[in-house]
Amino acid sequence: MERLDTTEVKEEMEGHKIKKVSPAQIMEQVEVLGSRISTDLSGELEKQLKGASGARLEEICQLKNIPLLDSVAKRYNLKVRLLGQPDIGSNKTLYAKEKEVLEAYADIAAQKQTLSSNIQSIGDSLYIYTAPVAAEKGAGKLCFSDNSGFAVWSIILRKADIIKSIKPKK
Repeated sequence: MERLDTTEVKEEMEGHKIKKVSPAQIMEQVEVLGSRISTDLSGELEKQLKGASGARLEEICQLKNIPLLDSVAKRYNLKVRLLGQPDIGSNKTLYAKEKEVLEAYADIAAQKQTLSSNIQSIGDSLYIYTAPVAAEKGAGKLCFSDNSGFAVWSIILRKADIIKSIKPKK
């Protein structure tokens, strides 16, 4: 008789268990995940941008064919965007809060101040973690061709997936 691997079934059942988590735990997990993901993606973006030109540069700036991004998006069931100054007026798919944060980043960048990460909740089910891509990485200038030179990761996480990723304290 062949023994079945029940690991996947156990993980699925674990994901359906009721967890009691506080809003503070959720925010902490958004910070942990967002920070880790944005750091990893910034490193990957820098690697991909080196020596890229033409069609490949455009593809990278649109976050296409970047294996790390695809695996992270699938693993955490999230959406990632690379945003810059031009998105404020032209990107109609932005959430209102996302646009407000992007406008604030633009103002801070114009004043040559340091940009930092930000967390916003959208309704009861989504969180948006935004983090700047370091200016020296060149993503702002290469991808958005504007004078501000700033670029921001916008990572959209579902509350249910955040809760699933929180490990219960023993």
